[in-house]
Amino acid sequence: MSKKKLEELIKKKNGYITTQDAIYEGIHREYLTMLVEEEKLIRISPGVYQSIDAWEDKLYAYQQKKKHMIYSHDTALFLHGLSDRDPIQYSVTLPTGYNTSQIKQINLMTYTIKPSLFELGKMTMKSPFGNEITVYDKERTICDIVRSRSRIDQQILKDGLKRYTKDKSKNLNNLLEYAKKMGIDNVLRNYMEILL
Repeated sequence: MSKKKLEELIKKKNGYITTQDAIYEGIHREYLTMLVEEEKLIRISPGVYQSIDAWEDKLYAYQQKKKHMIYSHDTALFLHGLSDRDPIQYSVTLPTGYNTSQIKQINLMTYTIKPSLFELGKMTMKSPFGNEITVYDKERTICDIVRSRSRIDQQILKDGLKRYTKDKSKNLNNLLEYAKKMGIDNVLRNYMEILL
């Protein structure tokens, strides 16, 4: 019965399952091992499994490995439609003091910010494969690329800012509030004056 329940849960979660998900649903972890042995599941990292017939969703899989990280910068620009460039290396933000060595091992570009600003603009959205991921909203993303302008490709920065100014769903009040909290309101204002 639990094996059938587990297979249904995997389908419901678009082909991905974590050990925590299974335990939460009252399914013993031994059923995950059984499905791996039957070659129905692949263990992609400790506690994270993918169905053999599921599309590989790296954004979702990486976030299942490290739930504390939030997709940001050029990755968030792409996810929000503010850039056409699909990032070669995904960018994530973590709170200052978090051990980033394991994140760097899975080839992610890491940024850090003080813990009091870490959740500012945090939201969830669907990945291109339909799985729920955590990402910064458009306004926080614009603030991040301006704040990290020395590490960002200038063409991506300019293109992202131009697209944001034309975006009908932009929220300039949030943008200015975030910029002030992040200490980049003057720099952002200079960029926006040129574009608006």
